[in-house]
Order: sequence, then structure tokens, then C-alpha cells
Amino acid sequence: MRVLLLIICLAFVFQSGYAENAPDSKKEHAESKKETKVGSLVIYKDRCVATLPIKFSGEKEHSLTVPGSIDSQSILFHQESNLNPEYVISKNKDVLTAVDLILNSKHPFQGEITYTFSGIGWHMHYVVEVSEQFDEIQNFNSFVSIDNQSGASFENIRLRLVNAQTDDLAKNQTFHEYVIDTPKFINKGSVVRIPWVEIHKQKAGQDYRLDVGKDNLKDLQGIDKQIPLQIWLHFKLDEKRSQDLANGDITIYIRDHSNALRFLGSSALPSTKAGDDIQLAIPPLLLAQLKSSHDSPLTQIQGNLEQTEFKTLLTEKVTEAAYRLTIRNFGEKEANIKVMLPFGENRGKVVRESMAHKQESSQSVYWPVRVAPKTEVVLRYRVQLMKE
Repeated sequence: MRVLLLIICLAFVFQSGYAENAPDSKKEHAESKKETKVGSLVIYKDRCVATLPIKFSGEKEHSLTVPGSIDSQSILFHQESNLNPEYVISKNKDVLTAVDLILNSKHPFQGEITYTFSGIGWHMHYVVEVSEQFDEIQNFNSFVSIDNQSGASFENIRLRLVNAQTDDLAKNQTFHEYVIDTPKFINKGSVVRIPWVEIHKQKAGQDYRLDVGKDNLKDLQGIDKQIPLQIWLHFKLDEKRSQDLANGDITIYIRDHSNALRFLGSSALPSTKAGDDIQLAIPPLLLAQLKSSHDSPLTQIQGNLEQTEFKTLLTEKVTEAAYRLTIRNFGEKEANIKVMLPFGENRGKVVRESMAHKQESSQSVYWPVRVAPKTEVVLRYRVQLMKE
């Protein structure tokens, strides 16, 4: 009987000890599963906004390394208790050097800090390999370059890139955003290149264009201008990998008949929404090489622009001009030409035309013009521009 009682007591003690230790082990396991809080970094064209998690006990001062260009008026604290700490920013003449933000509080703080600063820039860069006939994109790679010259490092952050200046946000809400969900480490003094979109073996089409915008919208005083022909490639992204593309520089290679890569030069790629055609201008260096060929469209198609009238309206806030564009095709094949009319930063509209235009974007229109072999086509139009 005594032995049985001893066994029961030992079993009770063992279970009691397990019960006391079990919550601790579960708690440790739960804490190990907790994810590290992730901050965010919004990079505009002229400044940045950082939102970072911070935590300190309040028993002693807490030091936080921040960029030397931090705007002290922009600092915002956020926590549930709304008890914000006092802070001091150490002075330094070099804004590219990190400084210490010294925080003091009588109470514990666990929340976030947000502030603005400068010193980090971003842009998209593209590299493309095209076939010798310009009918296929062999490879297309894109990268986001983050250049951190702020003096401070940022760890475990999500990136949001805004293609606009902060001063323009209140006036213009048509800016583009590009979000990188995977947390990144952006060390000070480094340039990080993040892969964006890539495609392989994609069919490409060609456009022949005449651009009658830009300086042609000014008073030409009766000058008859020859408009250079442009050759553009257009191709689509795979829908599963489709993302918006920011405007950026593009390096172009061609793989010739001997399977060797040749550098063709650099060009600019306009911003492109997901699902739209990517449009790529063939660089002038290559066009000069093509011009030496007798069957090049550059030698077969000519565009001459004449401004027949120019006047100002409404105390010079509005200008109106009339044009005559003559397109000649000296070749043996029909030519399809896109006559491009970008309005630039001004508001513009076509008020009269000899053939119907189409809308390219909110700030650009174009005319699709077919020119039969050995003939010419004349396009007449009148444009009004309102200065912003």
C-alpha cells in the first residue's frame, strides 16, 4: 500500500513539473515564430520617406542612426499610448554622413518612427538583345538600381518607388508607383540592382515614325523642315510576368548571322503599363549604318514639314499653328508611317485635319498614314497649344 502511494505521489510531482514548464516552452516556441517587424522606404525623385520600427525601455536614452540630411520637422512617432519621446539630432555639416537621433522618454516606447531625408536615388535600366532582322527579342532584362548615398543603412525594409517629385504631388496625381514586396537591405554607400522583368524569345514588330512635335510646335517662320525617319520596335511581355515599367535607359545588342553579339548603342525606353506594348527606338548610331544600305527605309522615305501659319491668342497663353506634311515613298513597297504629335508639357488639341488622328496617350496623338510605292501623301492639320 505504501509503495502504491509513493508511485502516485511521484507521478503527481512529475506532471506538476511538466505543467509548469510547458507554458514556457510554448511561449518560447511562439516567440521564435514571431517575424521581425519590417520597415518601409518610399523613394521619390527628390527625397525619401522612411518608416521604421523602434523599441526601447525608457530607462536610458536610445540612439538611432539616421541620414545626415534628415528633416527634423518631418519626424513623426506612432505608438498606441501616444506618449512621444523627446529627441535631439547631433549636428554635422556633411549631410551625406549619418548622424545620431538621441531619444529620451520616461516611458517604454514600442512603435514606429517616420521621417524624410535625401540622398537615395533610383532608376530602371534595361538590356536587350535583338535578332539581326529586328523581328525577335532574344533576351530582355530589366533592373531597378537603388543608389544609397544618404550616409545611413536600412535593413529589412520594403521599397516603394514613386516616379515623381514630392513638390509636384499636390498638383499632379498621375504619378506611377513601383512596389518591391520582398524586404531588402540597402547598405550605405552601395548601389543595389534588383531584377525586375525578363523575357526570352519574343516576336517583335516594326514601326516607321515621323515626329512632328517638340520644336516643330514653335514659330518656324515659314521654314521647310525635313523630318528624320525613326524606326521603332514593339513587343509584349508575358502576361504572367507583366509589370509596369518606368522610363529608363536601355543598352541594345544584336546577334548577327555569325552568332556574335554586337553593341548597337543606348537609347531611352518610355514608361510602359503592364499589358501594353513595349516600344523601343533604334538608336541613331544604328540608323546611320542602315542608311548606307540602298534598300533601307531611311533612303526610301522622306518627310517634309511646312508651317503655313502661326499666331497667338488670349494674351499669348494660347498658340495656334497650321502645318502641311508631305511624305514621299521612293521605294518599291507600301510604307505604313505613324506621324507622331506629342504636345510636351502643354495642353494641346488638333482643331482641323485632312485625315483622322488617333490618341496615343493623354499628351500625344498620331496619324496612321499609308504611302503607296513611288507616290506621296500630304497631311494637313491645325494645332492649338495652351501654356500651363
